[in-house]
Amino acid sequence: MEYPRVDGNKWIYFEKCDDTPKTEKWAVINKSTEEPLAQIEWYYAWRQYVIYPEPNTLYNDGCLEAIIVFMKRLNIEKKLYPDIKVKQY
Repeated sequence: MEYPRVDGNKWIYFEKCDDTPKTEKWAVINKSTEEPLAQIEWYYAWRQYVIYPEPNTLYNDGCLEAIIVFMKRLNIEKKLYPDIKVKQY
């Protein structure tokens, strides 16, 4: 099964890497090296998506902004549609 990709900015993109019945996992990927920089996953205790960065990774303000915008989108969609997946990437 091939998972969708979502463009982040000039340097990163987001690739869905796993599904559970109610949440998703996304990888943050470096466009030039194709290496994973972080994972975005649902954190049940906080009831929102959070980022788990890989060790020794660096982010400029443009990458952080793209990650924040993407996470906000995931969090809004999860709150609006808590029991179904409606995303069409």
